[in-house]
Amino acid sequence: MDAIKGIYHDGIVELIEKPDIQGTSEVLIIFTQQKKKAASIGGLFKNHEIDYKAVDDELKTLSRVSEKHMLDEAEN
Repeated sequence: MDAIKGIYHDGIVELIEKPDIQGTSEVLIIFTQQKKKAASIGGLFKNHEIDYKAVDDELKTLSRVSEKHMLDEAEN
């Protein structure tokens, strides 16, 4: 199993990378969630600053780990 990235728009998936397979093949498409930013924080943390870079880095790491896990599961 091989994973590559693409962009979905207007019902079409455009591949960003060239796959190793050139013939007809079954694919699995996983849509990532839209990124959201908190407008404000209330309660105990109302004066707390959000480190969006740290959050983004952690989300990227989690995405890589979950992608690897899904590929490992698909191979078994």
